[in-house]
Amino acid sequence: MTEVAPNNDVLTELLIARMLEDDMKELEDARAAEQLQLSEALRTSALAAGRFPKKVQPASLGQNDQDIALEVLSAEIATNRDALFAQTLQHAEDRDLVASQQYAQRLAAAEKKNALDAEFARRLQQAIDDGEEDIETIDAESMLGQHAIEDIMAADLNTKGKGKMGTGKMDTSSKGKGKTEMLPPPPYSENIGQEEGGASPLYPVCGICMEPFQATHSPVAAARSANSSSRLQFGTHLPCPMSHSYCISCLNGYINSKLDPEGTGAPSHNSVIFPIRCPECPVAAWPEGIPDEVAERVLSEKGLVLWHSQKLLDSLPRYYCPNPHCSALVQLDEDSDDPQAICPSCNTVICVPCRVVWHDDLTCEEYQALPLDDRSPEDQKALQLIKAENWRRCPSCAFIVELTHGCNHITCRCKTEFCFKCGSLWDVPNKRCSREPSCDLWDEDMLLEQRERDREHEQEVRQARLVERIRMGVARVVAAPPPPPPYVPRPAIHVPFYDETDHDVDLSWMDDPDILCTRHWFTAQMINTLTCQYCDTKLNSLADLRYHLSHVRWHAVYACCGRFFKREVDYDRHLESQVTRFGRHVCRIQRNSR
Repeated sequence: MTEVAPNNDVLTELLIARMLEDDMKELEDARAAEQLQLSEALRTSALAAGRFPKKVQPASLGQNDQDIALEVLSAEIATNRDALFAQTLQHAEDRDLVASQQYAQRLAAAEKKNALDAEFARRLQQAIDDGEEDIETIDAESMLGQHAIEDIMAADLNTKGKGKMGTGKMDTSSKGKGKTEMLPPPPYSENIGQEEGGASPLYPVCGICMEPFQATHSPVAAARSANSSSRLQFGTHLPCPMSHSYCISCLNGYINSKLDPEGTGAPSHNSVIFPIRCPECPVAAWPEGIPDEVAERVLSEKGLVLWHSQKLLDSLPRYYCPNPHCSALVQLDEDSDDPQAICPSCNTVICVPCRVVWHDDLTCEEYQALPLDDRSPEDQKALQLIKAENWRRCPSCAFIVELTHGCNHITCRCKTEFCFKCGSLWDVPNKRCSREPSCDLWDEDMLLEQRERDREHEQEVRQARLVERIRMGVARVVAAPPPPPPYVPRPAIHVPFYDETDHDVDLSWMDDPDILCTRHWFTAQMINTLTCQYCDTKLNSLADLRYHLSHVRWHAVYACCGRFFKREVDYDRHLESQVTRFGRHVCRIQRNSR
């Protein structure tokens, strides 16, 4: 079928056809005028010769190739005009059909609402007749019940009456009385989700795919009904504070992506899934997640089985193998009094109350009374590493957590929320640490310390690689630069006295414009580019640069009177020079590499 052109294109083509038709008519009139002029000339010539024909025949110019081409062109123009007129009629018919479908859908929605109100009024009148009290606070859902609302909303309104009507066009090609076949409706129109005149949307819009859908109490039941072949999908609203709405396809896909991300069809044993949050609401706004009654109205039977299986699995306490080379999930018998369990993966014997590898010759009370550093060599190494790396254990599952960036509010894999700085549980409603006094949400010094520790580790790795390359003979030998000329101190004119108490590592003067000397090129380059000029390390902020210079161990730092010095000899020259800014040497720092 030829695609229907838009209205503007059809009108343009009709206008062009009309103009071509006018041009052809002018050509035909010109040709007729030429024929009359020729006939008149022949008649005048005959009279001049003394001939009087009884009947003067009009002269004919004959048809050449140009005349034939013009006739063919005129016929083609007439054909195109008729085709465009037919397309205009077809487009108008399709537009009227879409408008009729929208009107029919509004009527169907209004009729279902009327049926729901009628049933609610009937049962309310029956409750009044039975003498029930407190009926003013009863709503339609609690009065009718879930199943009754599903039956009313999923009822096929086309089954009422003598015949059955459809939403598409009727095919009358089949002969016989009463035999009609419904053709599929036209393609989806963009205006199907809007009222006439561009007013408010007729249907709610899905928050995931941004497509309109038909809201219903039970999308699954409505999709199984007779009139579920509509172009619009069914959907529902979540009972979240913002009442977000989603179609059945997107909400099904979202829940299944949480329940079965790998597509295995089995519940997950290694992670906690519930609660499943609203796709748009913040966690603090709706922590309960999607309830079971919504899942029963959205998921299929197979999806419901997976939903309840995963929820039951998440409600059970989880134990992980304490073997550091395994860490598999271990299923325990809650009714058993046996303190031992065996890991199904590595066959390690586990002490269930202590959550460690089985301790021989010690009871659980004796083992827990031991200090943490004396329990096992592995524990000693782990505790030393935890202290050195500034890690923290989860107070619920004892899982080790590392803070690389962000605030002190930590959410463990077991969904326990605690403070990273002190290890106390997190007060979620008040958004603070439960310790009194509570810790700060941000600890910039701790983050800077972690960042400096990472830089030291990277420096150690580089040095180890360089030593290995030199040992293997791969490193290129670079000639050492010539030593600087010997320094000959000049006679000091005036050497002011400076107090040795100024010899500290306090770099807070880097923020003080009265002390910081920005005219000194080495200091200005370091401050303006946020780059350590000793080791060419790029820093993130002035606080990060200050912490790096205060705690770095692989290169020396020399500073005095608001200036940094590249070499120790420059630092010594400054100490022996005449002081003019502060009257004495202040903010003096001399840290040699370790």
